[in-house]
Amino acid sequence: MPSIPAAVRPVFCALAGSLALLSAAGASAQELPAAKITGDELRRALIWTGHFSIMNGGDAITIFRDAVQSWQKSKGYPSAGKLQDEQESELLAEGAKQRDAFGWTTLEDKSIGFSIGVPTKLVKFVAARPTDGTLLYKFEGSVGYTISVQYGDLNCTRMVQTYLRVLRFARPFFQAYYAGGFAVAAKAGSGQIDYLYARCGTSGAVLAEIDIPGNQVAQQELLFSAMADSLRIAHNFNPTSLAQPKIEPPTPTAGDFYVASISGPPKADAKSPAKTDDAGKTGEIKRETRGEGNLSVEQVFDRASAAVYKVDAGERLGSAVAISERELLTNCHVVKDKERVTISHDKKQLSASVVSVNEKADRCVLRAEAPLAKWVAVRPYDDIKVGERAITIGTPQGLELTVAEGIVSSKRTLDDRRLVQTTAAISQGSSGGGLFDAEGHLLGITTFYLKVGQNLNFAVAAEDFAK
Repeated sequence: MPSIPAAVRPVFCALAGSLALLSAAGASAQELPAAKITGDELRRALIWTGHFSIMNGGDAITIFRDAVQSWQKSKGYPSAGKLQDEQESELLAEGAKQRDAFGWTTLEDKSIGFSIGVPTKLVKFVAARPTDGTLLYKFEGSVGYTISVQYGDLNCTRMVQTYLRVLRFARPFFQAYYAGGFAVAAKAGSGQIDYLYARCGTSGAVLAEIDIPGNQVAQQELLFSAMADSLRIAHNFNPTSLAQPKIEPPTPTAGDFYVASISGPPKADAKSPAKTDDAGKTGEIKRETRGEGNLSVEQVFDRASAAVYKVDAGERLGSAVAISERELLTNCHVVKDKERVTISHDKKQLSASVVSVNEKADRCVLRAEAPLAKWVAVRPYDDIKVGERAITIGTPQGLELTVAEGIVSSKRTLDDRRLVQTTAAISQGSSGGGLFDAEGHLLGITTFYLKVGQNLNFAVAAEDFAK
């Protein structure tokens, strides 16, 4: 978009009315489970996966259904336009992964009274500076990203005039106006696409602009919808206040490991054995069905915690659970491409080799260099009951041997992986830890959680590690 006058710089959302309707109508239309996954959450996941765009016009529910069908088709599912429970979990996890790949976080200025999303992997906030009736929030990076707060002439009573002036100046290929704002998109030189989004308050307006280079449009065009969806103007919006912007750190990726800064990567041992297979399985697992026992959390911890080890893979920390005298189960995203890692328990350290790797299933098997003191038996997946008590033991935020209690809330299959869904806490750094039953049997290896909703935590079935 050619250089836009200061009075009409940056941002709006064409389907704001439709999006608001989805908040109310989307849930019933999609028969979302009462359990806390909302139409808004699914719509945002569809935005981040590139299947929902604010530039798609039409009926809000139809747009949402079409986006769902587009995602289902991309995954090889029947295009039903209605998401199954497993598909919802997969879509939300995929959307979170894509959002985190951009380092998406929030710039909030409570003093002025607004907030908006920022792709911190692409741009860096520089400063907020007042100039000619405008408060400019400046960024630097690989895309153009500008947020401005206008006061004076530009407000809700003059939004139409501003919109018409932009149309005359920019000649956009996409344009939309609604009560309180507008959105336009125009082509610039070398294939660049410039997006402008604007929303007004009673005494001013917030505008945002993102300019995406031509060679990045295909991958980054979804940022326009994400930006528009994220803009919030508070009731106390006051564009003449002193700017006090704050950038929240990006939320860690769902199920991701705790990034350690206290240790470097373990030194490679020339004699360390290479991985023996790519199955992510071991023949050392002992299966046991549940008996009549119902131990307290304290008793389960006493019985099982000695088999849970902290894993130091250099720049990453996670956990692993011993299932034999020498072998432990963990997630591959904890050990990544390491051949050897350090495992520790109660301040005692051992070296361990990564001997079986199945990255797609996120199953990895470790073999300790010396015998382990304790290990646990594994519950068969078919013996696990929805509603039974479940206890997690792991290393969230690097805090060794942290325990939490919940229940088995569901059993699911995702990409041929059998998962145990639980309300027991799983957070950053919990990857590779153990999900245990009320007798101390291992149900699963805690792997990921969904940041949307509450208590949507998942463990890969421990039995799936067995040959």
